[in-house]
Amino acid sequence: MAASKIQIWNMALGFIGTRTVASETEHTPEAIQCGLFWDSARRQVLRDYPYNFAQARKTLAAVKVPDVYAEEWRFAYKLPDLCLKAHRIYGRERREVRRIPFTIVSSDDGTEILLTDMEAARLDYTWDVTDVARWDDLFIAMMARKLAALIGVPLLKNNSTKVQELEQLYRTSLPKAMESNASERHDREPLDTWLL
Repeated sequence: MAASKIQIWNMALGFIGTRTVASETEHTPEAIQCGLFWDSARRQVLRDYPYNFAQARKTLAAVKVPDVYAEEWRFAYKLPDLCLKAHRIYGRERREVRRIPFTIVSSDDGTEILLTDMEAARLDYTWDVTDVARWDDLFIAMMARKLAALIGVPLLKNNSTKVQELEQLYRTSLPKAMESNASERHDREPLDTWLL
């Protein structure tokens, strides 16, 4: 399903039970709220689960470890552009059985950096996929539900019960979406530490 942004907006508005919109530039409360919450909804849904279409791996660029962290961590890396959520890091050899510890902090200039003890780190992460054409049907459905939950608050000012129903609609759909997406991957068995 190659849905457009307007179709997803109208799916969300359908969950709420309000009128639909024809374009992003309409000056209606529905279009205004959809426009305001669109980017936030997308980032939240992408962070909630590592959807296959939004996964990437990149070798990280080393930066200086901030002095305040130098006693705790040996290496610092700049996060990739559009990185929304870091999942796992690896060294040169992906054979690591154990998870390698890391943390993400803000540097003095406000950019986020990843701190770890792994040299030449590679990162598995979720990136911010803004192109609707790249989204799969599963994500589109979840995006419409999340957008409905967010815009329901300003559009349904005096109907807190309906707003709670919209949030519940998203939350109860998430496990099924996760299960469906997870069925499209099968992780390799880790190598036995004794053999290594």
